Amino acid sequence: MSHLQPLGWMIGISSLILFAASSLRHALFQSTALDLAVFDQWIYLASQGLQPISSFFGFHLLGDHAAFILYAIALLYKIYPNVHWLFAVQALALAVGAVPIYALSLQSGLNITYARAISLSYLLYPALFNINFFTDFRPEAIAVPALLWAMWAGIAGRIGQLMFAVILALSCKDILSLTVIALGLWLWLIQHRRWYGLGCIFIGTAWYLITIVYLVPLLRSGQAGGVIFYRSLGDSPKQILWNIITNPSLIAGKFFVLDTILYYFLLILPVIIGLHWRKIAVILPALPMLLLNILSDYWAQRDLIHHYSLLIFPFIIVWLIKSISYYQQHNKRLWLKPKILIICSIIAFLLLAKYEFFVTRYLSSLPNLRSLYTAVSLVQPEGGILTTSRIAPHVSQRPMVKLTDINLDLLPKSDNAFKYILLDANTNNKREFSSTFINQLQINKDFRLTYKQDNIYLFTKQ
Repeated sequence: MSHLQPLGWMIGISSLILFAASSLRHALFQSTALDLAVFDQWIYLASQGLQPISSFFGFHLLGDHAAFILYAIALLYKIYPNVHWLFAVQALALAVGAVPIYALSLQSGLNITYARAISLSYLLYPALFNINFFTDFRPEAIAVPALLWAMWAGIAGRIGQLMFAVILALSCKDILSLTVIALGLWLWLIQHRRWYGLGCIFIGTAWYLITIVYLVPLLRSGQAGGVIFYRSLGDSPKQILWNIITNPSLIAGKFFVLDTILYYFLLILPVIIGLHWRKIAVILPALPMLLLNILSDYWAQRDLIHHYSLLIFPFIIVWLIKSISYYQQHNKRLWLKPKILIICSIIAFLLLAKYEFFVTRYLSSLPNLRSLYTAVSLVQPEGGILTTSRIAPHVSQRPMVKLTDINLDLLPKSDNAFKYILLDANTNNKREFSSTFINQLQINKDFRLTYKQDNIYLFTKQ
């Protein structure tokens, strides 16, 4: 077991770095309501035995993407309710993905040195670092090691581990049912594990029908999640799928526009030196997410920063594993040593990882940081609050949290739900509230100005 010690160190150090990056972003008041405050509120309410209904969206925790895994995370909030649990869970889940990468490398016939190098390439993949801190928290991060382990278990014929990994992945997000179906096709057609593949296809299809077709629309008043990003293709999952099948010309152009071609390139660039086209079939499980990103009207689904590539890049690392195994079997690219892989991964990280955001973007609140923390400390756990997106994750553990809006010239009719109104007038986001809103509050007899410093305003209901 001594050969696992370096892997353990890599995972431990990576977990700490990922956790520190997310925590620092949050400490600088750069985390946002979407998605951190939303998940923090849902999980907090579930941990307290309250109805986990989002005051941001107005629907149940499971109405987002049927992420049942959030109930398991709520057990941690029972120990102590703190948003840093989410950072820790995500950091550990992403780092632990190196374990199945290591196992898949050995399973493919690579030696320990190559297995370590590829595991490090996974941990240095820029999207892993970027997604971890930039999108605050996503439950599907837990699905990354689960799906990679499902690949290993399927090849190894470990039916129990395969089913456990698949179920764990499905509990993270409803749309992963498509990934599981694609995994089943890969096991059946490429790995010739027919019954394992058919099992994944059956479970994935059943989960799709239960969650996307029935449960999520039920909890969202008939609306399916994520459809807003595909308005050019239809207004429902059924209509979108039908248009894709019956009108291929509608989507054909999306595959070859400039930003999509650049997206393909960015995905493979960090490990392009080791990839071989003959082994590209191994990314079949990534195709549903890749297709969704390509077809989306939302540009952010095609970069290495947002979470939309989270369930794509791990399979590119598996493609790297299979490619290097192919080279060794056919005595090709003998110069591609583990050190070369590591050096290229470091260069890719330095070029594409967005660590500079902590200097170029996230220091904007530094001059008034002390005032922000003071104002937040004056907000008691009881009572609803109206605030801005970057403050919301610091006060989201309560049933009622709402965000300000530029159209909110006067307090909404539900103003009796708010005990506090906390505003940062230094914000560059002019859509959050109008310049006259603070003046209106100052003359409002129902609220009094409790704190004002560095353009931070806290109003408390009389």
